[in-house]
Amino acid sequence: MTVRAMLRLALVASLVGGAACNDGSGPPPPQGSPLRYLHTVLDGPTISVFVDGGRGNTIAFGELSHVFQLSPGQHDLDVLPADDTPALLVLFNSVGGVNYTAFVIDTTIGGSVTMMPVLVLDSGAVPSGVGRLRLANFAALAGSIDAYRTQPDNTGLIPTQQPFNYRAVSPYFESTSGKWTVLISHSGVQDTLFLSDSIAVPAGQARTVAIIDSTGGRVTDRVIVDQ
Repeated sequence: MTVRAMLRLALVASLVGGAACNDGSGPPPPQGSPLRYLHTVLDGPTISVFVDGGRGNTIAFGELSHVFQLSPGQHDLDVLPADDTPALLVLFNSVGGVNYTAFVIDTTIGGSVTMMPVLVLDSGAVPSGVGRLRLANFAALAGSIDAYRTQPDNTGLIPTQQPFNYRAVSPYFESTSGKWTVLISHSGVQDTLFLSDSIAVPAGQARTVAIIDSTGGRVTDRVIVDQ
């Protein structure tokens, strides 16, 4: 039987949050944190994803896992490919009340193609009366690209990330409640490599638009509800 190579990487998310008493009798119970995986490896194997060795969830390219609820503290994120591709086990410390997305990518480690989760967290509570949207580039095969957006309070094409490098995550942008669009072009050329559908972001909510590879050298998106 082939033994799957496992590597370990420690990641620490160092965020500070305020604590408050709910009834004067002591601190409230720790607030949990939701985490989900997104499979971003075009033509990669189906994977099973786990948190702390518990019950897993099997996903294919472009699919989001179900939500794993995390208590504050250390957790391990494990990816098990359906074939013999090695995978990296990631350790990290979660903070209560923070939403996490683990983008599963492949990379070369020690001469071998290895799958691993890349952890991205949100920016906390959204102010009243506005919605937030950000972009994340996990299209490994797209080459050099630029990103633009329209938003509810400005329907003109707004330069967002130039260049929009692989594994880059933009800041959150805020606007009134309504619909956004995202346009991806080849770097330095205002063509249309990809144009998203309208993305509704209600006030008080946030979305991450993940750009991932598609067939024929193109890209597509997956919209992730952060809050």
